[in-house]
Amino acid sequence: MILEFLALTFGLHILLVNLAIGLSTVIPLMKRAGERGNKELILIARKLMKFYAATYGLGGVLGTAFTVFLLSFYPGFIGLAGNIAFVPFALSILLICLHFISIVIYWYGWDKLSPETHFLAGVAMMTSAILIPLGFRAIFGFLNAPVGLELQPKIHLDTLKALSNPTFLTLYPKSIFASYTLTFFLLSAVFAKKEISLKFAKYGLVTLSITALLGIAYAETLRTIAPYKFANALGFLFGIQAKYNVGWLFALKMLFVTIQFVAIAYFLKSKRAIFAEIAGVSASISVVAGELLNAFSQYPMLIANVSGIPANVATQLENILNMAKPNPLTTMNSLYAITLAFLVPLLACFAFLVYMIAKD
Repeated sequence: MILEFLALTFGLHILLVNLAIGLSTVIPLMKRAGERGNKELILIARKLMKFYAATYGLGGVLGTAFTVFLLSFYPGFIGLAGNIAFVPFALSILLICLHFISIVIYWYGWDKLSPETHFLAGVAMMTSAILIPLGFRAIFGFLNAPVGLELQPKIHLDTLKALSNPTFLTLYPKSIFASYTLTFFLLSAVFAKKEISLKFAKYGLVTLSITALLGIAYAETLRTIAPYKFANALGFLFGIQAKYNVGWLFALKMLFVTIQFVAIAYFLKSKRAIFAEIAGVSASISVVAGELLNAFSQYPMLIANVSGIPANVATQLENILNMAKPNPLTTMNSLYAITLAFLVPLLACFAFLVYMIAKD
């Protein structure tokens, strides 16, 4: 049950975060283009901004829920990670605050600020959204392999060295382009009956191709720097024995990536909305599957590779960061029942909110 709860909250959070990154880029650029003469683009951008402003908070709520689950299940991990990765974590939190402020300014400044000032607010919204994952991906890179871990004078993370982690250097841009792909394909599906849908489809095809290439590069860095994680995720393709085989998640992701390529190609050729809708749904599934694959392919360890670390420190880390050893208090079934009792109404309210915005 523990992994299922983590997967549920993390997957939903990631889906909304990826969409947020894409929309924060599309909206100001679309409005700016509309100000050059195409008023319809301004209307579309405003509707998308309304959706974004209304749903942004839910992504934060789910992210908080995921953190609370981690804190409850693995308090030692949160304590250690909070100490070691304080700088990249604090950087992302600061950017989240700046992003929220930029959303407020952009939303309430619509038709009130000059076009140039409003666009600058949009650039701030776009830039902060792109940079928020920087700190979090640096932490994910650290969990792949603790590059930048310093033991003196006390255990801490050298942030600059962490940013040179090969897995971070490929994972971060891959995440950004995956966000754009998801957004473009979903927008192509939503506006399938409008001419702009074809532009979104073409943009998505480009970003999907870039994402695929960066995915290959990321897999190669895992092969060299985190072989345990590579074996769990991709070992079945190379005859490598896996200790916790999640290759089925990789296969699922590749299936829906392939469907995206095929569906969007058919949409560009036939302009039939069903193919754009298939691409949008497939993009959503593949993003979630990819994130779950990346998160759980190092099970049971929260750090995939501790080689090169002194034995006494490695043993300490392995005891604290073992996902197979959760807090005993979190094994009570009543805890999950209570959590579901609150989570289901929250998701139902969110679904109704999206319906009402789309209906409008």
